[in-house]
Amino acid sequence: MTEYGFISIKYDYPEEPKKSCEKMTKKLKIELVVVASIIGIAVLGFEYFSDLYVDLIKKTPLMDYYDTSEAMFNIIQALFSMFAILIPFGIALIFIKLFQKESPALPFGAPNSKKFFGASLAIAFLTLVISNFLVSMGVLAGEAVGFAFETSDMPAPETFTGYLWQVLSVAVVPAFVEEFAIRGVVLNSLRKYGDVFAVVVSSVFFGLMHGNIMQAPFAMILGVAIGWLVIKTGSLWTGIAIHFMNNFYATSLVGLGEITGTAGYVAIVAAVNVVGALLGVFAIVWIIDKHRDEMKLESKYRWQPVPFVFAALPLVAAFVFLIVDCFSTVHYVGL
Repeated sequence: MTEYGFISIKYDYPEEPKKSCEKMTKKLKIELVVVASIIGIAVLGFEYFSDLYVDLIKKTPLMDYYDTSEAMFNIIQALFSMFAILIPFGIALIFIKLFQKESPALPFGAPNSKKFFGASLAIAFLTLVISNFLVSMGVLAGEAVGFAFETSDMPAPETFTGYLWQVLSVAVVPAFVEEFAIRGVVLNSLRKYGDVFAVVVSSVFFGLMHGNIMQAPFAMILGVAIGWLVIKTGSLWTGIAIHFMNNFYATSLVGLGEITGTAGYVAIVAAVNVVGALLGVFAIVWIIDKHRDEMKLESKYRWQPVPFVFAALPLVAAFVFLIVDCFSTVHYVGL
């Protein structure tokens, strides 16, 4: 009932219908199974070439210098990343381009926004601080109930030259090689079936391929952030920069621990983490204020691609293999 003196006006415009997800065609489903299978074979290839590389190195005179020369140690580590990752994923990329219609090119162009690129680094640093904290709490909880975790501690460099070699092998080479494989080949190839789907699958394998139950959750969480930011900046260079930042930070902490006392080390790390985390919070606030509508990932087919991942038997085999490998690094020793 309309009150006297008030005019009720309604525009006779129909409400905009909610956008429904597209339906995957049979042809697209088959294509996804093929692409996912190729990715699975690449991951299994990574495991095979990793073992092959170790066997080859053991048979060469290089092993005589592996434990005595910092330069040779890090060169062997850098070559390992290139040999074990570039070969299987490079071959996978060739076959994906043969089978995937309208295969997207690797996004090696410059980020679409310098400001957003800078914000991406800050957000990624906040993510690594949070994920490090969560993993640390998980490890402490596991140890409290009797679990022991194997770690692959990075040796501290003895000289500044050794530190530079370590930066090359731990930060520079993996940043390029792993981003090419995970965000370049895996994420970029799966984006056709939905951005959310591509980010989740690529992040899971990014975490599991580290082969350690302590590193896997951290890498998965950071992988989600990297995948999202690579898509939103439109550039693989964002992932390379974040990956380098994370590994460079870890490498620097190892060296820092050798040249400072415990109190100084804790104070420096705490200060860097607090400042970096605050920058990350400011970056998120800026994005919410200025770019909120641009930040959503496309979920083109929603849940539809998921069953076809499980139909790709090589991908399932790779997932199971990596899970078993990761859990082999945790043991119940009792209280």
